[in-house]
Amino acid sequence: MTSEGMISKRRTHPALITMLAVFTLIISACGEGEAPPSGESETGAAVAATGPEEVLVEIAFDEYIIFMDAIVPSGPVALRLANRGFEEHNLLFVLVESDSTVWEIERRVSPGERRTVTLDLKPGMYKAFCDFADHEDRGMFVVFTVGETTPSKTGSEQKSPLGL
Repeated sequence: MTSEGMISKRRTHPALITMLAVFTLIISACGEGEAPPSGESETGAAVAATGPEEVLVEIAFDEYIIFMDAIVPSGPVALRLANRGFEEHNLLFVLVESDSTVWEIERRVSPGERRTVTLDLKPGMYKAFCDFADHEDRGMFVVFTVGETTPSKTGSEQKSPLGL
């Protein structure tokens, strides 16, 4: 093959090269999407503005499981929610003693979404679960304890919500 033939073949595909360049620019401009600002609540208010006594509690969802600490401090808490699964999830807190719902998220958490919400938790035993599309029946629940957080009670001196 002569160099003339090679040059003409290269010239026959400039549209392909242009399309690839445009496609690359479009893909790089899209990125991974914008994450919500750190510390933003459902209402859009910054968590940092609430106060220094607030405690951060991480809660992650995946298909049919909730990852969170078994013991959460009472008082003002910021719940940092992260959906690591591929389905939407909901979250409710029910006080076990009275079987009453004490908190429910305002809207479902979409796959890949991260969100921070704030609330004030009273001491007691709670059940957290997702009631969306029978997820609770598939095992998407966890029982956790909200303990007293007074400076005078530490470690084994803390009163258990079960009276133990």
